[in-house]
Amino acid sequence: MKSIFIAAFVGISSPDLIKRLASVTHEEGGKWLVSKIHYLDTHISAVIKIEVPSEHKQAVQDYFLSQDDLMVTFSDVIDTTVQDTHSKLKVDSEDRAGIVNDISNILQNEGIELIDMDSHRIGVPASGTSVFTATLSLKLPAAANINDLAAEIESLSEDMVVTVI
Repeated sequence: MKSIFIAAFVGISSPDLIKRLASVTHEEGGKWLVSKIHYLDTHISAVIKIEVPSEHKQAVQDYFLSQDDLMVTFSDVIDTTVQDTHSKLKVDSEDRAGIVNDISNILQNEGIELIDMDSHRIGVPASGTSVFTATLSLKLPAAANINDLAAEIESLSEDMVVTVI
């Protein structure tokens, strides 16, 4: 019997950290089904969906937990039978305080799950302002319409441009 769980961790990275974690998973008969790994300076954050024989689940989890420079959590995968749609939006706007909060509120109100957000604030020295740009990966309920969502986010300000990609 197989176990599927999510390992999420954040901490100080080392050059061979991912190799060690993947090797132990493989040695225990498991595999990484999906992984999202990000680096920021000397730090790492990751979310990994792991499948492993049930009798080896604890050994894999114990190894992850034994890494001194990481904070690690686990959660079992919940089987969902609802059909969701995955979509992406590109958001560009003049930067302002609270923009991420406002977008997050719309997503929550519409029952939309934010899978990934890659955002940047870019300074424009000539004008003394900055622009906000983000790419959002979303999981929409079957009844949601991506174009309606784009229009709703775009209505946050006159200069906001939202593109479905």
